[in-house]
Amino acid sequence: MRISKKRFKAVLCAILSMCIFAYSAYPVFAEEQAAQEASTEQTQATTIDPNDIDALENRRQELQAQSDKYQQILEKTKENIADQEEYVNALVSKVQVLDDKIELSHQSINELNGKIQDKQTAIDNANKSIENQMNTLRNRLRNIYMAGNTTDLEIIFGAKSFSDFLDKMELVEALSDYDNNLITSIQGDLENISKEKEDLEKDMDSLEAEEASLEQDQTELNKLLAENKELLAGLYKTSDKATSEIQNGALESEDIEKAISNYYTEKARLEAERAEQERNNNSNSGGSSSGTIHGDLDISPSGFVWPCPGYYYLTSEWNEDRGSYNHGAIDIADSGIMGADVVAAKEGVVIDSYNGCYHNWGKDGSCGCGGGYGNYVMIAHDGGKMTVYGHLSTTMVYTGQHVYQGQVIGFVGSTGHSTGAHLHFETRLNGVKYNPMTEYQS
Repeated sequence: MRISKKRFKAVLCAILSMCIFAYSAYPVFAEEQAAQEASTEQTQATTIDPNDIDALENRRQELQAQSDKYQQILEKTKENIADQEEYVNALVSKVQVLDDKIELSHQSINELNGKIQDKQTAIDNANKSIENQMNTLRNRLRNIYMAGNTTDLEIIFGAKSFSDFLDKMELVEALSDYDNNLITSIQGDLENISKEKEDLEKDMDSLEAEEASLEQDQTELNKLLAENKELLAGLYKTSDKATSEIQNGALESEDIEKAISNYYTEKARLEAERAEQERNNNSNSGGSSSGTIHGDLDISPSGFVWPCPGYYYLTSEWNEDRGSYNHGAIDIADSGIMGADVVAAKEGVVIDSYNGCYHNWGKDGSCGCGGGYGNYVMIAHDGGKMTVYGHLSTTMVYTGQHVYQGQVIGFVGSTGHSTGAHLHFETRLNGVKYNPMTEYQS
């Protein structure tokens, strides 16, 4: 069976094109990966004060963004690895097919060598037979020559009878015809055998050329296979690096979460002590810290009231994908919400507040106030829970103040990193954010 070299070359060119494309894309990806790794290492080298809550929060968001990026890299790398593994397996199969074809060529060449050897032996035997016959003829002619010329008259007078004469004449003619026919037959066989040998040698040349082409293709495929195995090893390394970075980021995030939790736990304890002292002082002096309590409040089964009474439309839900991070809160907004009351979802102590932002309008980026929250209030509640109210136009409470459920603590605004008037409402348990809507399930 003849191999279609044209078809084989076309398939090989297609394979080489795929490899060149994949191999050319890898350095770009590797360069981007290296830049991200350098950025990560530089960021991780920064030491954060465990009491600097804004820095801790920023670092947590940075780690989340980095984790998302590395997760995307990891998923993309896994896809590339799957494609590359399939491609390498195809190359291995192709090399094995070429091995089989080369082995068949070797067998065919060996078989032809055997046939050529048989033809050569037949040629040698035919030449030897002709030579023997020629020697016999030469000897016969030599004897006739040594005996003198034999004429027809000598044959006639030498015959004992007419019958003997006829026999001798036929013998002379028969000997001549026999030698001629024998030599002609042997020469014909010799020509046929030589022609067959020539055809076999042409087939041998064709097979040897084909085998050389196959071996060259096999060499190119083996080189291509080695390059793709190297590329696959690089993808494995990138995947391991991305996994390692995600794990390292997760470990650092755990440490930061613990630091944030410890910070708020300690701060809540200190503020509770101070608030208790303040209540005692107010009780002794006849003062009050209750402030304005919003009327008509519905308390949820978990004991929370809605932080912005009368406005229930959510423009951003919990864990919303925002590209580099996920939104760890809900945003409440509706027509006419600017200046609406914001109330404490539950009784507690104000552990942190900020009221120094005057950029109360929608904007494309952060004005830098309050770490992006703008004017905000953080309240610690029983059981390690905490609520955060962001982007307020102004606050009505101060740090350390004890507030009651439903008490007005500020008004809806658009300070900090805010595109328009809304209330950013956040809940945490031991410093860790969780879905605020779980507090309002009926």
